[in-house]
Amino acid sequence: MEPGLAKADSQFDLQDLDKSVFIGQAYPSGNVYLECFNRKVGCQSLWPKELLILPLGDTKSVLAKTQIKASFVKIMKDEQEDDATKSIYIPGAEGMNDGHESCGLGEIKKVKPYKYISDPPIDYFDAMSDHCEPNAGVGIYHAGSSEYSFLVLGIDSAIAVANLKLLSGKRPLTAADRQEIAKKKREYKKMAADCTGAPAYIDSAVQIAEVSLAEGDFQLRVSTYDNPGCGGHLSSIYILDVLQRNVVLRRFDVYRYQGAL
Repeated sequence: MEPGLAKADSQFDLQDLDKSVFIGQAYPSGNVYLECFNRKVGCQSLWPKELLILPLGDTKSVLAKTQIKASFVKIMKDEQEDDATKSIYIPGAEGMNDGHESCGLGEIKKVKPYKYISDPPIDYFDAMSDHCEPNAGVGIYHAGSSEYSFLVLGIDSAIAVANLKLLSGKRPLTAADRQEIAKKKREYKKMAADCTGAPAYIDSAVQIAEVSLAEGDFQLRVSTYDNPGCGGHLSSIYILDVLQRNVVLRRFDVYRYQGAL
């Protein structure tokens, strides 16, 4: 458990929660692409047969359902050609973005009726037009089709969900967060002269949504921020806080690299 965080007074399995909760994007085709809050290679044997899909950031209130069931389809694989990795640019293959270069696999297209439900639009798998990110280990699920794409949290159906509410504003900081920020700022100060950009820290994170679980008075809070880093290489960071009675018990982070600015 991370230093400075509280201890749970329940049998809820905090240590392995990153094997039961996933983040990613749902697309109009009904395909849902997900990563675990762990290294992608660590997801290989984790995927449940069925997940509860929770739409995040539905700021336009276009979805009638806040809980959607999805069934496992497959784990994505990339291809190697000489020294290059060929992958799929997921938003392009799913008809949301035709302004991206091909990553070697799949067709890049834009289907006009398709829309994002969030304002501004959020796509977990977005990237700079010339950047291709490997997708090996990403899990694909299938749910009902629609005209919309949206950021999602996927939760193992063994975990009962009571409620989902949208959030806004800055993510509250814990004592451990402040210690982490201070340490990273000291590290940056030592190498600032060699940097081409200024990094962002977790105090930049904004809240997206909070999921209340049916047992133990637990909440799962999702937040995000972008970090250009010291060298101007942009990453989107998604944070999963596990709370009990508004006290943070555990924090999980997942990074999605978007390319050079």
